[in-house]
Amino acid sequence: MMRVARRVGLAVVAAALLAGCGSESSTQQSLAGLIGGTLKQGVDARRAGRPAKVVVTPKMLAETKVAALQVNPEIAGGSDFLQRVATRDDSVPGRVEIWKSSDNALVFLRNGVVVGTRGVGGDIISADAALTVRALANRASASGVREYILSDGDVTTTRMQFRCTVTVAERGSVTVVNQRFNATRMQEACIGGPTGDLRIDNEYWVEDSTGLVRKSRQWVGLKSGYFELILLKS
Repeated sequence: MMRVARRVGLAVVAAALLAGCGSESSTQQSLAGLIGGTLKQGVDARRAGRPAKVVVTPKMLAETKVAALQVNPEIAGGSDFLQRVATRDDSVPGRVEIWKSSDNALVFLRNGVVVGTRGVGGDIISADAALTVRALANRASASGVREYILSDGDVTTTRMQFRCTVTVAERGSVTVVNQRFNATRMQEACIGGPTGDLRIDNEYWVEDSTGLVRKSRQWVGLKSGYFELILLKS
């Protein structure tokens, strides 16, 4: 994933990840065949321009034996698949999960909300997500201040504040590959940044029964823009 400004070959999928660290060689080979086709499509797409988003099939999902998160960068195109490598609790609401990509980039999620990245480019060093986490957990509107600390690409960082409002957009369902979940779609609109007029629009589909963010579109920094995140397996 990710070095988004430099790398456009994000359709290269981690075979070991989707094979679930490989419990059966036949499963690995089956997925390797599917991924090989995807890789070829990614190569062809790069030759033509922007790489295509990977479409996960029900067979691929069924053979996935570990927690898996699909990330589709809007600016760079393509897809990558991340494996959860750690979780931790702290004094702030929500559990932090660390997801690792096929090229060792990291995405930090607090109850599904992006609070950090590493190896993406212009990384989010940290973000205050308490407002958003509470709103998503309650499926209720809320407003307040969110703060981001962004890497400048060297040893310096920039602190940005935004005034954010989270609202309930609709109650319905979300489909992930061949799975359908009853879910509430939440929208988050933020205004602020260095000049006070930078706008961020995030979107979350929260499963009603578990509170899991099954799908989202989230801002991950000035350089990377927005990522679509799809929780394939929890």
